[in-house]
Amino acid sequence: MKVRSGLMGILMGFFGGCAIAEQTVQLPPEAEPAAVKAVMTKVADWQLANPGRHHPAHWAHGAMYAGFTAWAHMADTDKYYDALHGFAEQNNWQPHQRIYHADDHVVGIMYLEMFKRFKAPKMMQGIKDRFDYILAHPSTKTLEFKKARDSGLSYGGAFHGEDRWWWCDALFMGPPVWTKLARLTGDRRYLDFMNKEWWATTDYLYDTEEHLYFRDDRYFDQREASGEKIFWSRGNGWVFGGLAKVLEEMPADYPDRPRYEKLFREMAAKIIAIQPDDGLWRASLLDPDSYPTKETSGTGFFTYGLAWGVNHGYLDEKTYMPAVMKAWQGLVSCVHSDGKLGYVQPIGGDPQRNVNKDQTEVYGVGAFLLAGSEVYQLAMRKAAPAKMMTVVNPLLQFRDAVTISIDWSDVRAIPGITKDNVAIFDFKHKRFSVTQPVDNDADGRLDELLFQMDMAPGEIRHAWLMKRPDGVTTPTTESRTYCRFAPDRKDDFLWENDKAAYRMYGPALEDETITCGIDAWGKSVPYPVMDKMLKAYNERGVSYHQDHGEGGDFYKVGNTLGCGGMAPFVDGRIRLPRNFASWKIIANGPIRSIFELTYKPWQAGPLTVSEVKRISIDLGSNLSRIECRYAGENTDTVPLAAGIVLQPTSNKTWSREQAIAYWLPTDPDPKLGWMGCGVVFDSDTKTEAIAADGHWLLTLTQPINRPVVYYAGSCWDRNEEFSSFDQWTDYLKAFAQELETPVKVTFQ
Repeated sequence: MKVRSGLMGILMGFFGGCAIAEQTVQLPPEAEPAAVKAVMTKVADWQLANPGRHHPAHWAHGAMYAGFTAWAHMADTDKYYDALHGFAEQNNWQPHQRIYHADDHVVGIMYLEMFKRFKAPKMMQGIKDRFDYILAHPSTKTLEFKKARDSGLSYGGAFHGEDRWWWCDALFMGPPVWTKLARLTGDRRYLDFMNKEWWATTDYLYDTEEHLYFRDDRYFDQREASGEKIFWSRGNGWVFGGLAKVLEEMPADYPDRPRYEKLFREMAAKIIAIQPDDGLWRASLLDPDSYPTKETSGTGFFTYGLAWGVNHGYLDEKTYMPAVMKAWQGLVSCVHSDGKLGYVQPIGGDPQRNVNKDQTEVYGVGAFLLAGSEVYQLAMRKAAPAKMMTVVNPLLQFRDAVTISIDWSDVRAIPGITKDNVAIFDFKHKRFSVTQPVDNDADGRLDELLFQMDMAPGEIRHAWLMKRPDGVTTPTTESRTYCRFAPDRKDDFLWENDKAAYRMYGPALEDETITCGIDAWGKSVPYPVMDKMLKAYNERGVSYHQDHGEGGDFYKVGNTLGCGGMAPFVDGRIRLPRNFASWKIIANGPIRSIFELTYKPWQAGPLTVSEVKRISIDLGSNLSRIECRYAGENTDTVPLAAGIVLQPTSNKTWSREQAIAYWLPTDPDPKLGWMGCGVVFDSDTKTEAIAADGHWLLTLTQPINRPVVYYAGSCWDRNEEFSSFDQWTDYLKAFAQELETPVKVTFQ
């Protein structure tokens, strides 16, 4: 059998995430994005229709779940998440029975990924309890498996149930789970334990000349008939796949990370140097002629690791892409017409001959889906210019709809990019994200690019900033932010997103209400409702003060600050301006809407002041960002208050450091539920919480020419996220923490 000796490329690309000029791409038909997704669907569906024979917590299933998890993240349906949830429920979200054995921990890859998505503590607790026990009672057993076996002990009893990672497969089964748990909990003990045990195993089993792992110490002196050392394909595939998963979760500044990166590159170079011409590695890596039959489980893990390395900038695309494409073509050739994956070596601990097209196993499917997920990502980029970014959530709390801003100067650095073709490709979900270029100062030049991510505690995410490839449509979303001037409702100004809706009163309403207060509407649906409700009122008299299934205006403002307004606070009184005199829209969704309202000079006690409010709202947030810029004469400072009007129907108030909240029945009909209002400042602005002038306030004194920024918003308990005051105040506390600790974005 011939082994690849050349490194002829079929694709030119980028190295290390650096932007380059666009290249012409010629993908094999099997690697076109639609084809990759189609064959992944077929293989996954066949496996679900033909369940494995093992216990649902068995390691073979654990490896399958790892692949299914990657597929579920990118699939266009939730049915694969549903299937994984069903498997995990059968296990009660627990690892398998053996306390120390890494094979019984690998199900934790799926559990922890499901926890990231669904947030249920039980999804993480079982594996955490197991690892906490191991940390408290670490095994001190040897890695010398052969010695234990030669003493007469059985395979399963060689270490009396206190197995360390004495076999190379263990480096896929255990380390990725330990590393994921360290990220999610912020507890470095899990990572340090993994690191110590990884290098103990590597120092024992890794051949520094061949850059491959012996399966275990029984193979140190064994040889094939040809005289070659015995390096098992799937065993090394386990290690290579495990390396990718560990690197994906390991902090960039972890002291030993360079050792993992060096090991990954060493193995990658060896793997492509011994790849057979048909792309499929044989069961014994150095003696493929003695093992002529195809084998897909080892090949699946190698393909996954190599493609992952190219996608993450660790491996040179020009050098490694040909090997990835050839391997993927080989894997696809082993898929039956009904989706069954063939040529999977059965369970064992060494190379086996006589693998045939009808032999399959669930771990082979897991490897195939992992490989497909990374090949699909490569295919989607089509060598378009790109820069890789890393996004880290430093907080140990979930952060949904995090808005991430990239300076437009970073965008411009990519050749050929414009506001119309700029794109963000999310590595986790293998899809392009909704983006929004923004000109913040309306000077005709773009300032930033916005996109969003949902992030789990401590999570590391990766994405490409890139030119959108030809033929890829711009992603859209039904949920969006929106703002407009409303002459059809007495010159109100309206703004809303998927969580809440607001308005401020304009000039035409001054005969009834004079205020800069904020009116809050309840929403129970993610799509825009204010225009729809106002149209129904204007055309048919349908009241928007009643709930017709989507929400409405259930809040009373009057001549007050309403739900989060700000005004001068002089001599214990709130000094309101007249209604806004003019407006200007800066940006209008989908991710962020920004507008300005200008207030003419008014008398605030002894002070004469004027104001411009700049208000923005992001998709997924209940709070608007409000920036108030005051001007005045003969004063250096202005006393201010931001707050919430108190009603006789409720005394439920709350305060904490730089935040206040209020919980009150809907108005005019209290049967429509409860609403919450909240105000949050960052820690740089010193405020005091007081009840005064019929309001619950945060007061401060601000230099007259310095903008003051705060956040205000509302919730409605008919939205299932906020059924209680405690849930609302928990949200405000988390929001305040996120203000102090933003996500970290770096470019490679």
